[in-house]
Amino acid sequence: MLRIGALSPAIAVFLIITAFQSTAQAQTATVPAYFFKQWSVQSNCAEQGADPAAHTQVGLQYVISPASISADGLNYGFEAINTDRRTWPAGWADLTLEYRAGTQMTSIPADFACVPGAAASSSLLAMSNYTQSAEPYYEYEHWYGLGTIHGEPHHVLIFPRATNGPDSAIIVVLDAGTDGTVQLDHDGTIHSQN
Repeated sequence: MLRIGALSPAIAVFLIITAFQSTAQAQTATVPAYFFKQWSVQSNCAEQGADPAAHTQVGLQYVISPASISADGLNYGFEAINTDRRTWPAGWADLTLEYRAGTQMTSIPADFACVPGAAASSSLLAMSNYTQSAEPYYEYEHWYGLGTIHGEPHHVLIFPRATNGPDSAIIVVLDAGTDGTVQLDHDGTIHSQN
């Protein structure tokens, strides 16, 4: 019994070290070239009852540059491109992104489907009063950032696809609460094209 007790903490420490190494490897993996493009918003679906304009507007553009904004080469900037008639809401220009390795997204998952004005048709967007304190996990390679969009904390995940035209990038915006009592109720998806 004494030997088992001494062995368990050693195994736990090994698993924790392995988890840290996996996270570091995922962040230092080579970012695919198609992750660095300029896109324009083609559709914007917010959760039922939320104001889609709080996230963005159709026609706005954004760029993710291959030039890192951090000395360690792990952080990239989201460049919000405003026009004379349309402006990105506050917070987007300050968004810092990190690459998350995964499988390539070849088709649009049903949860990310976007029919403007019919957000309740998506199981992801129909979740009322949904917040998530930890970084959401998806198997697909993507950009991740935690930012303040229209004054509230949000997880922002951008899924570029190795395709041109409609749906070549999907932005998923999820409310980020610090505990179970925070209910921001502004989740949404933004479909983009290059």
